[in-house]
Amino acid sequence: MLFKVQATKDTFELNPELKAIEEFARLTSRQMDYVILSTDYTSPFKKLPSDEKRFQAAVTAGYKFEKGATNRLDQNGRNLIQGKVGSVQAAVNKYQEMQKDDDREALLSVSYLITQVKDFNNKPDKTAQELAAAVKMTVDSLPKLMETKRKVENILDMRDDEPVDESIGGNDDDDTISEDNLPFLSVYNQQFNA
Repeated sequence: MLFKVQATKDTFELNPELKAIEEFARLTSRQMDYVILSTDYTSPFKKLPSDEKRFQAAVTAGYKFEKGATNRLDQNGRNLIQGKVGSVQAAVNKYQEMQKDDDREALLSVSYLITQVKDFNNKPDKTAQELAAAVKMTVDSLPKLMETKRKVENILDMRDDEPVDESIGGNDDDDTISEDNLPFLSVYNQQFNA
């Protein structure tokens, strides 16, 4: 995730840099938790459908249920997940802009299409024409979408598992600069300009 979230800690204390971003600075810690948990590509709720992801993010962030209810948020929580809180929506938009990743966007799009096909297939009382369309989508489109989703997930897994070369930045304890800890282009430029 781009920023840390912990159940018992203030998100702005964990991530003081959040206050530097206008859209985030306007929020409470609980609202910021919701933004991170509902928006980040690597959120613990990333595999849930978007409505369920927003609901779980709100519950985890600490939004309360209506009195006597176990699965219905109070009005503040419902407004939040329905996108009716302007400052939170501005923060969600900013967060999406900051984490822009074409591969993850492709995965979200394919996942959305798969959900649409499944929802259409689950629709009760289909007409004959709708039934024929459902069969065609299930036989033709769904396998291709599922395969595409697996390929994109594999790309993301390989990319996320790449080892980080710690030597790229040189030795932090040593302030001297030698050819051993200069980036390749700097060494090349020194040789070229000499």
